[in-house]
Formats: sequence, C-alpha cells, structure tokens
Amino acid sequence: MSIGQKALRLYRLRRLQKLIAPLDVAGVLLADPVNIRYATGVRNMQPWALHSTFRLAFVPTEGEAVCFEYAGSEHLAAGLETVKEVRKATALFRSAYPSLGRQKDVRLAAWAREIADLVRAHGSSRLAIDRHLDHFSAVHLEDEGLQLVGAQPALSKAQSVKSAEEIACIRESVAAAEEGLRRLRDAIEPGRTEISLWAILEGANAELGGEYLDTRLLSSGPRTNPWYQEASERRIEAGDLVAIDTDMIGPHGYDADLSRSFLCGKKASAQQRDLYRTAWEQLQHNLALIRPGAEFRDLSQASFILPERYRAQEMAMVWHGVGLYGQWPTIVAKRFFDAQADQDVIEPGMTLCCESYVGAEGGAEGVKLEEMVLVTETGCELLTAFPFEEALLGRQL
Repeated sequence: MSIGQKALRLYRLRRLQKLIAPLDVAGVLLADPVNIRYATGVRNMQPWALHSTFRLAFVPTEGEAVCFEYAGSEHLAAGLETVKEVRKATALFRSAYPSLGRQKDVRLAAWAREIADLVRAHGSSRLAIDRHLDHFSAVHLEDEGLQLVGAQPALSKAQSVKSAEEIACIRESVAAAEEGLRRLRDAIEPGRTEISLWAILEGANAELGGEYLDTRLLSSGPRTNPWYQEASERRIEAGDLVAIDTDMIGPHGYDADLSRSFLCGKKASAQQRDLYRTAWEQLQHNLALIRPGAEFRDLSQASFILPERYRAQEMAMVWHGVGLYGQWPTIVAKRFFDAQADQDVIEPGMTLCCESYVGAEGGAEGVKLEEMVLVTETGCELLTAFPFEEALLGRQL
C-alpha cells in the first residue's frame, strides 16, 4: 500500500505535542536523532548522530519545529509541513573535548543564548529536554535562566501508540526482515561463518529499502549459550543451532525485531528439541496474555514460568515496545517484577515484541525466539509470520 508520509509526520508531531503539553513547557529540545525523526520526519546521517550530537530540533507545544542541522545539510529539513525554520547547528559533541578549554565555554554560551531566546519567544522559560543532551550543554542552558524538565517519559509514551501509517511502515519493515531471514536460513551450511550469515540480512535490508541494524546478534553452536553474543568468524558445524535477533531498522526507519533459531542439518538432538519447544511454549503463553487494558503488572504475574533447569539465564524483559527502535514499554517476567518495574496499561495501537531465550547455565546451546504484535481493540494481531522449525519442535515432516 502507499503510505501517506505527510499524515505520518503530522500524526507523530501532534501526538508528541499532546504528551508534552502537561509538562507546562515552551517546548522540547531534542538531541536524540530518533526523537528528532519522530517529531519532524527528518533523517540525517542517523547512525553517526546516535553517538555525535551535531543536530537538534526545538518542538514547541504548538506549531512547527525549528531544526538545527549540520552545516551543508540544512536542505534536508526544508519544505516539510512539520518544520517552520531551519538553522545551522552547533556541533555539541565538541563540548566533550577538554583541549578546547575556555573556547568551549564561549561557544556553548553563545549556543545556549540562542536556544534561550527561542524558548522565551514561545512564552516560557521552562524547557523539556531528552536524554541525549549532554551535561555541559544542559548546564549552559540553565546558566541562561532556563528551567529544564525531563521529556523522556513523555517521548516514550508518545511513540508507543502508532497511527495507521506507522503500522503500514512496520509491516513493510517486517516483510523485509522476513525476506532477509529466509535468505539467511537457506544459506546455513557447515563451513559458513557467522558474520557471513549476518551480512546476508544486512544486505537484504539495504536492498529492500532499509537503513541499518542496531545489533549483530547472531551466534551458532556453543556461542548460542549464553545469549547476547554478536556474530564472529566462527565457522558453523553440522548439527549446530544458529540463533539470530534481527534488530533491523528497516524501510521508513521502523524496527523489525524478531528472533529465530535454526538447525544446521536435518536431525535435532533431544536436548535441542527440549530447548526449542520450551522457548516456543513460553512465547505462545506470553503472546496469549496481550490484550488492551491489561496492566503491565498483570502480564508479569501471569507470565510463563520456565522450568527450574533454565531459570538461571531467563530473560528479564519478555515484552517490549517497538517502533523506530526497541522502545517503551519494558514488561518483565514474574520473578523480576518489583516496585521499580514499569507500571501502566496496554493500549490499542501499541506494537510489542514478545521474546524468549532458553538455555541452561553452562549448557551446550540455547534458543532465541521472538514475535511482533499489534495491539487491537479486542486483542492482538501477529505482525510476524516467519515459520518455526518443525524438526526442532519435534514435529518431523
């Protein structure tokens, strides 16, 4: 389907403004490139921007944004219905360089005055900021008399409920990820390196209009246990499990976050089948709990209880939000729930991941599985359709 980009951008801007309005601020200053993209629709060298603050956006509680873009790239934000004005940005990442000495303070002071003037022009000295703005920049803003307020909870809540256009973007990204997974699965054979398999997914993403991968979580054989090991030069052997979590920022910048585990060969061992079947059962149990109006606490309390032999390496986070990245909410398994856990309610329009990792502490291998769902008015809809492995489920064809 054709995705209405104007409607997509305007929904995101207005939803963010609705969520920051209760903070009683002039607006929000965004430094995180994902937040900037959400609010304005402007993409500008996203991976670099994730670790170098060279652009900002000021989003007032009413009206359109003022974008501060990297010198020479100002045109990227021009002409959008979400953007009122584009200015040359000050590269704030330089504030971390102590060799600049006093020059650093003078430059930042001038930048802070510009921001303060912009904020006060919108009727207040209260300014919300996101988590990406560095400490020294924030101090200079306070020196200009601004009262800073944390915006991240409002930003997270805003991004959690998707419009029809966002859901269409996510479906397109999932389709690209599943095509990449199909190519990857078909290429598994003894002698292939993990990194060469991961490159297949990366290549498919680029070919199909995607952007980058947040992680390289692909492992095989003994490297599947414990989890969270990224692709290496290890060569896959016959009989190995191969596990992957896509974490793929695909078309339109939306995250396709699904996990599968494959078998290199046709005959699974009893232990491999037990790992896989347990992970699959946990996944199906926890998927069935997702419904609008459910409290996070209730999901945690009703979550699947892993057998004792697998609990030492149980994943704490078994549900999480997904949009332009893996995001809020984070909902934990029962034994990890405490007073600090996120407490809120599942809403229609949320897109969530449900995931499982099963591997015994010190065990030979592990299994990772994950699905994505859309919360509807009556329940939830699977967004992912990639098949599970019948041989590993014990249902030999």
